[in-house]
Amino acid sequence: MMQKIFFILFLFLNFAAYPQLEFSGEVNMKGMYSSGEELPFWMYKNQRGRISENTNAAGWITGKAIYDLSYTSTLEVGAGILYRDGNSDRVILDESYVQFRNTWLEGVMGRKQKPELYKGISSANENILWSLNARPLPGIQIRTRKPLFIFPEAGIGFEASLEEYLFENDRVTKNARLHHKSFHLVYRPSSDLQFKVGMQHFAQWGGTSEVFGPQPQGFNDYLKIFAGRGGGEEALQGDQENVLGNHLGSWELYVDKDFRDYRLGLIYNNIFEDGSGSRFANFPDGRYGIYFENKEKDRLVNAVIYEFFYTRHQSNNVNRWGADNYLGHGVYNSGWTYEARILGAPFFTYDENEAMIINNKFAVHHLGLSGQVSNYWNVYPYKVLLSYAHNEGTIRSSLPYGNEDALHVFGELRLLNRPFNLEIELASTFNSKKEPIFSAGISIHKSF
Repeated sequence: MMQKIFFILFLFLNFAAYPQLEFSGEVNMKGMYSSGEELPFWMYKNQRGRISENTNAAGWITGKAIYDLSYTSTLEVGAGILYRDGNSDRVILDESYVQFRNTWLEGVMGRKQKPELYKGISSANENILWSLNARPLPGIQIRTRKPLFIFPEAGIGFEASLEEYLFENDRVTKNARLHHKSFHLVYRPSSDLQFKVGMQHFAQWGGTSEVFGPQPQGFNDYLKIFAGRGGGEEALQGDQENVLGNHLGSWELYVDKDFRDYRLGLIYNNIFEDGSGSRFANFPDGRYGIYFENKEKDRLVNAVIYEFFYTRHQSNNVNRWGADNYLGHGVYNSGWTYEARILGAPFFTYDENEAMIINNKFAVHHLGLSGQVSNYWNVYPYKVLLSYAHNEGTIRSSLPYGNEDALHVFGELRLLNRPFNLEIELASTFNSKKEPIFSAGISIHKSF
């Protein structure tokens, strides 16, 4: 592992040495203390896989070099190294990628951190199934950078993506693959109003199961995965018993409206694993949200988001083979995780010892807000996260200690802007079945 890290850094530094390149990077150091054996929820959730529940110290350095291929296209090389305690692999690659970008298309090869949306106050970021809770998977990504309007005068266009990833070896089904694609129709009737509706489709496939042996992974199998099919039957039409791979998906709706001084956004993601969910037979399961953003950044409150998650229906009494088991699977028993971290919204719970999802039936209210306190000389940005979760385990089995209610609180405030950014963090988790946990942290960040 160390040889690979040094080799990537050698290539990266040599690439960045050319004077015509634009080079940038950042250094981060973080220390945390907890009153319990684990950190509170928001101290390690949605931290891009950099912090675990028992981390006390972490640091990472990342950098990128951008070369202008033309007036409209660039080539970017990025790399990063992460150190954290509390894990057997203390030094790992945080990023290592090559990216091509022009005005409308982007392609990435390697492992690249995803962008942070909603000013970092959302609990799910992109989607109920695709958050910042885990380290990025290595793979290939191709996507549109913005809506492509096929009927510009009518304001009708689309966005699309196609991605192929590899999972790690340390899971029940080793060397599994991940197929992901998305397609959204965009309707922009005016410059200040946009509707976006579409679907995200994920499928775990291939690999070798410890229980069921090698799984199909030929080209014809990939075509079935791509089409959402398995065993000759439509996976998304309900023949779950013959489905090839583990399929997940979400229908999405986003409405964005610009006003003179602020923006409003409405968010809806459903969740499905088979035909019942894809035809909304599991309603009201999904993510619902509203987002407010002030166009003037120098405000005490410049962004607020409210999200509601509900997963208690799970097509119960609808499917002939029983209710859904969100993010879990019989063959891909490690479920919708990467390196034992949930890939979706962090309110789903994975038990590393049992190697399975143990909590996917819940109702969650999440409130996030950000803003800044400023004077003539300095600006002090802050962020607050509040989440209340009612957890019931799964449809098939309850939690070992019964239903639980949990309140997760997190606050972050920047105290220093020069010569580096210095931030303090305070967090706590109150659980109806456990002792409360309190934590404090300090973070130092420097860009160059």
